[in-house]
Amino acid sequence: MTTTTATDTTVTPTDTAARPGLSTQISDFARKNMGQAGPLADKAKGFAKQRPAATATLVGVVGLAILNTLRGRR
Repeated sequence: MTTTTATDTTVTPTDTAARPGLSTQISDFARKNMGQAGPLADKAKGFAKQRPAATATLVGVVGLAILNTLRGRR
């Protein structure tokens, strides 16, 4: 643990001794849940693989809609 004085401007992290294993719990949660896509993303990937022309058309239409929306803004 570090000791700070009134003139010290460094910020120290909180004492992890009060909560042992917290960083391990957080990293385990992130490793388990962050690498997985949801069921909606799986459906979208399947659709894109089965129908590449429809996917390209959809992306083009959505892109034009966004450009037209942003065109009038200054």
